[in-house]
Amino acid sequence: MNLPTRPPAEAFREPAADGYLIGGFTWRHIRTDIERPVVIINAATSVRCRHYSRFADYLFANGFDVITYDYRGIGESRSGSLKGFKASWSDWGVLDFEAILQRAQREFPGQPIDVVGHSFGGCAAGLGASGAVIRRLVTVGAQFAYWRDYEASGRWRMFAKWHVVMPLVTAVFGYFPGKRMGWLEDTPAGVVRDWSTPTPGYEK
Repeated sequence: MNLPTRPPAEAFREPAADGYLIGGFTWRHIRTDIERPVVIINAATSVRCRHYSRFADYLFANGFDVITYDYRGIGESRSGSLKGFKASWSDWGVLDFEAILQRAQREFPGQPIDVVGHSFGGCAAGLGASGAVIRRLVTVGAQFAYWRDYEASGRWRMFAKWHVVMPLVTAVFGYFPGKRMGWLEDTPAGVVRDWSTPTPGYEK
C-alpha cells in the first residue's frame, strides 16, 4: 500500500473550557462523507502527537479523517517554561480531550467518532464529559503506573525510576526535564505527581 509521502495534515489551535489553547493536527478528506469515521488519537503520557503521524497517515489512506493533538504542556500545546506550570492527568482528560472531542463534533458533524488511546490516552478517553458520543474506543496498553501492577521481576527497578527518581528530579527543577534525561518529553509537575502516586487511583 502506498501511503502519502507528505502528511496531509492541517495544524490547529483549539481552546479548552478554561481558555488554554490545545495544539494538534487534522487529516481531512476533501469530500465530506457523513458515514466516514473520524479518529481521535490520544497520546501516551508525555509522548508528542507527532509520534503518531505515520499511524494517522495510514488511517487517512484507508478512508478515515484523523485528529491528533498534544495535552497541555506537551509539544504543540506547550506555551513556554514548565516550571510552575499547572497541569494534571485529570486536566488532560477533563479539559484537553473534551476540547478535542467537541472540536471533532463541530468540524465533522454527524460523522462517527472513534478514539484510539495509547497508555494514559485510553484513560483520558473516559474523562471527557461528551464521552457518550464516542462510537468505538480502542486502547493500546491503557493503564497508569500503579507500582503493585508492575511485573515482580522488575518491580523495584521500575519503582525507583518512576516513583523515586522522577518525583525527586521534578522537585528540584519544578517540572520533569525528560528531554534532558532522554526519557520522554518534559513533563508538568502535576502530571508527575499523578504518575508517581503510590495509590491505585490518581484521580483521588
